[in-house]
Amino acid sequence: MPRKKSLVTVIRDLVQQEVRSAIQSLLGSISAGKSKPKNGRRRRGRRRGPGRPAGSKKKAA
Repeated sequence: MPRKKSLVTVIRDLVQQEVRSAIQSLLGSISAGKSKPKNGRRRRGRRRGPGRPAGSKKKAA
């Protein structure tokens, strides 16, 4: 015959279960918000510092 659970144990189990489900739903909503880039293309905006861009110099004749 199984042992009786104390009230504290029952409440603790309930709280753990609720916390787990709350965290899971929170994480699920965060990850579902972002869509993955199509075709695996990931372009990052590079910061361009001072100076002229590459290839902008006139070629000598």
